[in-house]
Amino acid sequence: MLSFEKIFSNWFADIELSFDDLEAGTRDHLERLRKGNEKDRFADLIKATEACYTAYFGRRSQSATASSTGKGTTLTLHEAMEAMTDWLVGEGQEAIYYKLKKEADRLRFFPRGNSEYHQARHGEWPGLLERLDTAFEDLGGPFEAEVKAAYKRHRDALLLALATQSGVKKQQADASVGSAAERALLTRQLSRNARTLGLVFDEQPREAVSYFDKRYFNQHQPGAGKQAPAQPTA
Repeated sequence: MLSFEKIFSNWFADIELSFDDLEAGTRDHLERLRKGNEKDRFADLIKATEACYTAYFGRRSQSATASSTGKGTTLTLHEAMEAMTDWLVGEGQEAIYYKLKKEADRLRFFPRGNSEYHQARHGEWPGLLERLDTAFEDLGGPFEAEVKAAYKRHRDALLLALATQSGVKKQQADASVGSAAERALLTRQLSRNARTLGLVFDEQPREAVSYFDKRYFNQHQPGAGKQAPAQPTA
C-alpha cells in the first residue's frame, strides 16, 4: 500500500492539470471502472465519480453528443480515436506496407511509427488526419477500394466526434460550467478512488494503477511538461 500511495502522490490535486486532460482522464477512468465492475464491486465509486463529473462538466461521462442521458448514436471521441488507431496500425498498416515497398512512401503514413497514433491526444488528430489525407491522395492509387473506404469511414467518424466535442466545449465555456468547488470535489473523489483501489489491490499495485491513465493525470511529476492553468476552452 505504501508503494501505491507513493505512485499516485498528488496526481489529482494538481492545479496545473488542464481542463481537457481532467475530462478525458476521468472519462477513461470511469470506462475502466465499468469494465472491471464484476458483481458491482465498483458501483459506489462509479456512481460518486459520475455525479462529480456531471456537476463539473455539465454532462454525463457516457454522453456522445452532449445529451444529458445515456450514449448517443454517434461514437464518443474516445471510441472514434480508438477505432481509427486500431484500424490504422492494424489492417490499414498491413495494406499500406503490402502496396508500398519504398520506405520513404511508408514513412508518409508512419513517420514516427505506430506509437504516434497510440499516444495522440484529441487536439493532435486534425493535423494527423490532414497528413493522412495528403498521403492517401498522393500514394493511394494502388490501394483497393475497400481500404480507401475503411479509412474514409473511420476518418469521417473521428472528424464528427471532434466537431461534436468542440461544440460541447463551447457550450461549457459559454455557460461557465465548472466552478472551483466542483472541480475540487471531482479531484477529491478521484483521490478517494485511488485509495480505494489501492486497498482492493493491496498486493497488486500495478492492477490498481491500471485504472488510471498517466497521460492525463500526472503532468506535475518530475520531468513532465508544464501546462497552463485549467480553463474550459471553446
